[in-house]
Amino acid sequence: MHLAHWDWLIIGVYAVIVIGVGLRAGRQQRTSEEYFLAGRQLRWPFIGASIYAANISTEHFVGLAGTAYVVGMAIGAYEWIAVFCLVPLILIFLPLYIRTRIYTVPEFLEKRFDPSVRLLFSGFMVAMSIVAKIAISLWAAAIVFSDVLGWDRLTVIWVVGLVTALYTMKGGLGAVVYTDAIQTLVLLAAAVTLTAIGLHHVGGFSGLQAKLDPAMFSMVRPATDPELPWPGIFIGVFFVGAFYFSMDQVLVQRVFAARNLNEGRLGAVFCAFLKTLNPLLIVLPGLIAKALYPDLERADDAYPTLLKNLLPTGLLGLTIAGLTAALMGHLSATYNSIATLFTRDFYLKFRPQATQQRQILVGRIAVLAVFVLGACWAPIIGGYKSLFIYLQNVSAYLMMPFAFIFFFGVFWRRINAPGVLVCMLVSFVLCPLMMYNNQLKPEDQWFQFLNTPLLTPWLHRAMLVTAVCVVLLVVVSLLTPRPAASKLVDTTVHCLWSGPPDQAAVFWFKDYRLWLTLVCSATALLWYWMR
Repeated sequence: MHLAHWDWLIIGVYAVIVIGVGLRAGRQQRTSEEYFLAGRQLRWPFIGASIYAANISTEHFVGLAGTAYVVGMAIGAYEWIAVFCLVPLILIFLPLYIRTRIYTVPEFLEKRFDPSVRLLFSGFMVAMSIVAKIAISLWAAAIVFSDVLGWDRLTVIWVVGLVTALYTMKGGLGAVVYTDAIQTLVLLAAAVTLTAIGLHHVGGFSGLQAKLDPAMFSMVRPATDPELPWPGIFIGVFFVGAFYFSMDQVLVQRVFAARNLNEGRLGAVFCAFLKTLNPLLIVLPGLIAKALYPDLERADDAYPTLLKNLLPTGLLGLTIAGLTAALMGHLSATYNSIATLFTRDFYLKFRPQATQQRQILVGRIAVLAVFVLGACWAPIIGGYKSLFIYLQNVSAYLMMPFAFIFFFGVFWRRINAPGVLVCMLVSFVLCPLMMYNNQLKPEDQWFQFLNTPLLTPWLHRAMLVTAVCVVLLVVVSLLTPRPAASKLVDTTVHCLWSGPPDQAAVFWFKDYRLWLTLVCSATALLWYWMR
């Protein structure tokens, strides 16, 4: 398929606006705080849009639609559970982060535990960001642009990745956030357009229901479902999501930069509202593709197939721009966060007297380095059967134990650095081992006692591995000395409960509690209706 002149015009206008805004935002970056945290002056609409754009990338469009093509709407549970995963950030972690005025999440771990925990966790987050964020986003983009437009996949990976790296290097978090606001509008417009046209072709929602098995529309699956068991979704995915939204530097860095605590909380609530739209805008197209093209060779071809066959001139350009927006928003967020991690957690450890301009330069070099590493890793992901399942496997096994480290750390003052280090090191061994084991045939797997209906789902196995890590966390902490009292100041929930109110009074319509209650209630009702 070839793009028409109108398509190229739309893509060109989008590119000029995004790059122009990104370069303008980076014109005056005098300090590391301005470069890495936008001077801590962000308002809630930009925070919410930026968290959303950082979270949504091309692997969501390709992977969610592709998985929905096989399993149905149930995969949308990942998006709706995210609404509740934002609650720990809003109520617990954000007040602690703002109180300690940190640059990075690992910096908080140093304040609560010790420097070794900070360095180990920061190194883990850098590696995870390369293999589970940058690489997968680039590969998903390569699939779309190759299938729809016939572009060479490696060319897509290197060109799009480099362009995003260049404006991120120039403008820092300010450039990322303000371009994210534009990209969120574009990707939502593109998603709405394709879903509306797709529903028109299948005869509306009622026509779609008539063409597919009713089970494809259920949002809750049995406990023995191999991919989406309800205990794994409501428990396991909740903790993975809590880590992602409360402890992952890529997303949390946006709320670090909030003007005040209430602005950060409102921004997170705004992101939660945007996440409620995803099952209809990103998952539903997978079902539409199933109804229109039931015999696709690869499920991940569902979204590209709709693009090729349904969109007229002009609208195809808008959708390509939307997918590019999703990719660039996610990539720029990841680039900037890794630059912050590397500069603050590693470089300044060895060069504590580095000037502000030297810190910015090191951050820019880090952006370029992780782009190259991610681009090299991207083609390796092509061997996995599903982009989204690959992403969720990596996330569930490697992130769930860390979520418990944070929760135990802020709620129980007895947890100490030795317990955390043992938990982290054991998870680094058990999690990859179990992921590899799950790829083997059932008869060849090493742990045959897991081959029962309830323990076959990989989400349940990830929860089991997490339980082992948590037991070690508790036992080792109890067998070693208590943490020093200085480590517990401003790093546990007790300081929130015993201290003054964590924010000044605001007008009722600006109170985050009102909007958080509304979005959580609406999501719960939608879930019950779609059960």
